[in-house]
Amino acid sequence: MSFLDIRIEELLTETEAHLLRSTQPYGWQGLYRSMRRGRLKKIVRAIDAVCLLLLILAIWAGMQFLAATEVMPALKYGFVTTVLLILSAQLKLSLMPHIHAERIIRQMKRVEILLLAKNHKRDEKNSTSA
Repeated sequence: MSFLDIRIEELLTETEAHLLRSTQPYGWQGLYRSMRRGRLKKIVRAIDAVCLLLLILAIWAGMQFLAATEVMPALKYGFVTTVLLILSAQLKLSLMPHIHAERIIRQMKRVEILLLAKNHKRDEKNSTSA
């Protein structure tokens, strides 16, 4: 943990600490799982299906590459294997900008929750003193 994280934890009240714990970031897998259940579920599932198909085809072409005894079939299947694997990886990585945006939005919501909790606590203090 950095110095700033330690300092933030020192200044938190019990309620704010609970809010921070309950809104912890998901991590990459958690964000991907939430995308599979969210607005983009049809697109994500289609990309997953296409990536799986490309991976199966790449494995098949790789096996053909390893079984080739002549140079030309080996080159052909090796090239096909490489292209299919690159396409599969590129499709999966096409989701990364959305995952990054979701991480930023989640962090902004955490800050908003803490600010609202701080304002709510201050409003309660002002109403009791009045």
